[in-house]
Amino acid sequence: MKLKTDFLFTLLLFCVFAISAFSLVVIGAGVYETSVSSMEQNFEGRTALAYVAEKVRQNDNGASILAEENVLRITTEDVDGSYTLYIYEHEGFLTELFTRTELPFDMEAGRQLLKVQSFSVSEREEGLLEISTTEEGEEPVSLFLHLKSEGA
Repeated sequence: MKLKTDFLFTLLLFCVFAISAFSLVVIGAGVYETSVSSMEQNFEGRTALAYVAEKVRQNDNGASILAEENVLRITTEDVDGSYTLYIYEHEGFLTELFTRTELPFDMEAGRQLLKVQSFSVSEREEGLLEISTTEEGEEPVSLFLHLKSEGA
């Protein structure tokens, strides 16, 4: 009888250990999934801002940088002519369109870059741009850029 009791106690102890280990794995997987999802959303929103900021900084040397109706327009002069880069939100994506200045702006022709719920750009005061993005279920993230060039 003692042998049966020892076996049942050992089996019960093993089952408790196995259930605890399985529960720990399930809880850990849920925490990991939440963490990865949050990091991905944070990455997309901040990457969109970093991308736009870098484009502005690259061209902040006399190029015409304008914020109109949530579209950032960067116009540069080249030996071959005048070109305009449009950065805007279209159908849930941060989108860019690089074209000759004399051609009409067509939102459908742009290249999708990153998924964003909203994108806005405005000139707060002379030479100060506010750029904001929003991810689904998140608060808006904003960036202020001061333009250095006089031609902006």
